[in-house]
Amino acid sequence: MRLLRCAAILMFFSALRAFAQVNTGELRLRITDPAGLAVKASAQLISEANQYSNSVITNDSGYAQLARLPYGVYLLKISAPGFAPAEKRLQIASAIPVEATVKLELAALTTVVKVTETGTLIDPDQPSSIMRIGTQQIEDRVGSLPGRSVQDLVNTQPGWLYEGNAVLHPRGSEYQTQFVVDGIPLTDNRSPSFGPELEADDLDSMSIYTAGFPAEYGRRMGGVVELNTTTETNPGTHGKLVLAGGSFDTANGYGQIQQKWGANLLSATAAGSMSGHYLNPVVPENFTNNGTTGDFSARYERDFTPADRLWMSVRHELSRFQIPNELVQQEAGQRQYGDNFETMGIAGYQHIFSPDVLGNFSGMVRNNSNNLYSNQSSTPIIAFQHNDFTEEYFKGSVSIHHDNQEWKAGVDSDNIFLNENFTYRITDPAYFDPGTPLTGSFIESRPELDQSAFVEDLIRLDNW
Repeated sequence: MRLLRCAAILMFFSALRAFAQVNTGELRLRITDPAGLAVKASAQLISEANQYSNSVITNDSGYAQLARLPYGVYLLKISAPGFAPAEKRLQIASAIPVEATVKLELAALTTVVKVTETGTLIDPDQPSSIMRIGTQQIEDRVGSLPGRSVQDLVNTQPGWLYEGNAVLHPRGSEYQTQFVVDGIPLTDNRSPSFGPELEADDLDSMSIYTAGFPAEYGRRMGGVVELNTTTETNPGTHGKLVLAGGSFDTANGYGQIQQKWGANLLSATAAGSMSGHYLNPVVPENFTNNGTTGDFSARYERDFTPADRLWMSVRHELSRFQIPNELVQQEAGQRQYGDNFETMGIAGYQHIFSPDVLGNFSGMVRNNSNNLYSNQSSTPIIAFQHNDFTEEYFKGSVSIHHDNQEWKAGVDSDNIFLNENFTYRITDPAYFDPGTPLTGSFIESRPELDQSAFVEDLIRLDNW
């Protein structure tokens, strides 16, 4: 019955349309000449505060679109042959798309004065501190061990403490870290020993919260990490290939290809890595610490009309690794192995009801499984574990812009069906309290059903 339910929900969400990010907006740009005719031009959008920089070429109608823009102040630079360069300061402060029209002036024979807009280092309307990591910082990051590229980036921000094996602690001591991938919250542990990661090369930007959480982030209040995956804004075929290697037999690779034609976007990614230092070793000798990871994804996006957008994506991730041995375990011949598998399908729909009202609907179905295996020489305990869960998630929200207010309200439903199977046999009782059973098992299944609603309002009063 559970398989039938998952299949039905997947088919239902495959028919839905896409939605904008939780705290991101969109710019719809049109370039014209002095007579109001369309101009094909090059546009660069920059935000120093968000560490964001992206370039796009308008189509023959002078139109371009940039989505998934973190809230903030942006500087738009326009250039086209035969026209004078132009700059315009914009602010993205709502999920409602910003419509911007830039009228270019004919280039003068001589240029005497160059006028530039104000900077974008500070967003004067941001009421709380949000740490941003943009494309440039992601591309120029220091290399990471497999399974840790996103966690290492988060750890560079103030207020975060790194525990062994890449467990993140917001505010230096808390757990409860929530990752949000393309608007979908993931509340389970995402460290390398518990679950496969989304590769940092697959990201366009990150927003990191340790305070001032939006109302819809109510399930994990330690810290929130929003991850926005990369999409190409220019038409045609685009690709990226990243290869890296290092000591401890470490190597990784990432490849991406995207095709954009008309109102359609199709992309695929693949990543893989290996290392002889996957987890933190328990002794300097670093016994039995090999690990490999893999990640495959595909995404389709289409704008049916200026008011309707659909996107769907599917992702499969895996990791396989050995559990590091202590010296006595290595001498005894212990070999323990772990693996994680995750398959995730996401779909969504965005509809603009009016220039001030936007609706978002999204859903996800995913299956996550973890396994632990031990050989017969393991000491002081031989353990076997298999746990898996199926998660069904849906969210609907509406954003309303009215004068100096940004309203957002919505509902969501997160249903998880967990299965746990653990067995053990103690091989060296000296390590355990007297009376501890030499063998044991635990088999159980439980659902977690979580429904919620939220309302939030951001009010701007002059400089407040």
